[in-house]
Amino acid sequence: MTSNLYYREFSGRIFVIQVESEAVENTAIAFAILCEIRELIAHGIRVVLVFGKGSRFEEELQTRFGVRLQSETNRLVVPETVLPQVQQERKRIADELAELCRAEKIPFRMLPESAVTAERRLGHQSTGMVSRIDLAAIRTVIEQNQLAIVGFGGLDDHGQFLHVPSVSLAADLAVGLQAQKLLLLMQRDGIRVPGRKGEMQQLSFADFDELLCLLQKKDADGRCILSGSILPKVHAALRAVAGSVDQVHIVSYARLLDEILTRTGVGTMIEQHQRHHVDYAQADDLDAIEQLYGETQRFVTERGTPLVKPRTREELAGLVPHTLLLEHRQFVIGMLHGTEVPDADGSLLIGGFVIAENHQDSQHGQLLLTEALSRFREQGHRLAVAVTASDRAKRLFTRSGGRAGAERPWQQRMFDAALARYHPDERDKVQFFRFDLQREES
Repeated sequence: MTSNLYYREFSGRIFVIQVESEAVENTAIAFAILCEIRELIAHGIRVVLVFGKGSRFEEELQTRFGVRLQSETNRLVVPETVLPQVQQERKRIADELAELCRAEKIPFRMLPESAVTAERRLGHQSTGMVSRIDLAAIRTVIEQNQLAIVGFGGLDDHGQFLHVPSVSLAADLAVGLQAQKLLLLMQRDGIRVPGRKGEMQQLSFADFDELLCLLQKKDADGRCILSGSILPKVHAALRAVAGSVDQVHIVSYARLLDEILTRTGVGTMIEQHQRHHVDYAQADDLDAIEQLYGETQRFVTERGTPLVKPRTREELAGLVPHTLLLEHRQFVIGMLHGTEVPDADGSLLIGGFVIAENHQDSQHGQLLLTEALSRFREQGHRLAVAVTASDRAKRLFTRSGGRAGAERPWQQRMFDAALARYHPDERDKVQFFRFDLQREES
């Protein structure tokens, strides 16, 4: 299983996981997260959990106690008079997490407020920023295969409690510990940005430079496309990868293991440098091709027809010279092949379009398809065609300039032949797509 590969890869590495809002207010959500953390620890992964405030408490701070959001940093400006309530909220959450850990027999240690030293952030009253962390104390805990739990806030040099947001604290911790991953959990799966046609799409991955550009990008109405509650997470991600944290993931509370233990994830992954690579397969890639191809056969139509045409190892071997692979960190996460169409000079048939976990319409699928079409164009081909019953592939093909419907007799013959493997009741779900390679899509 793919999960076992990732467990082996990450054993002995450090993950910093940050939670706040519903994850510290809803016991069921907190319980589910802790159960997934228990799985990580059981496989040798060292975990630090950083918790923040609940969303209801944060709303109460603003409506009852005069706390406000600083417009530029999107951080709370906390008056000194409110610090007792903030400390009380911290204790409430710490006590609840400790109780859940004990109930589920999760080995843990709650780090005291003094583990984080802070200083006041200018213009933010009693909201502080980290000046020092007791990393040795945290390492001692995780090296004993215990969960280290660190709460928001910290003490200044005079022992005064300051409010330190958990997102920035988690980033500082991840950098200090040189963590493999920083996972910022939220309600939805990752960052969403406008697509080419204005529709909102999930950002599957980005590097440091791309994320910086997105921070400056504006929509048609002149509004920043990244704003509000996502901003502190984006800032934390940038700081973390700039500080040599390998990967930052922004993902839903409910999808922690899906993000870590699958080839393409479900949220947004940020790295310092782009590590996705598209190139033609070699003979020694056949095992990886066969494995990923086999994994896709579980994705079927309502009548049980595999969305990707089944092929034998021998057939896949024959297609290797025509197969483009999408790789990330030496893992094959996507592929497709382009083969000449008999009696249709300059035309290619796109087949075997596979993205791990059936994520054809993700940013990974977009990257592979765009690169493939570009290469086909450079090779002098005039047209590429594809046949699919996958709704995800249809969405991507349409978004990428594909036009539905067979135009010429040879296209109709190809379409009719492809329909034969589908049940008659589902053939209306199958579509033929054409990509004109003689014009660039804007």
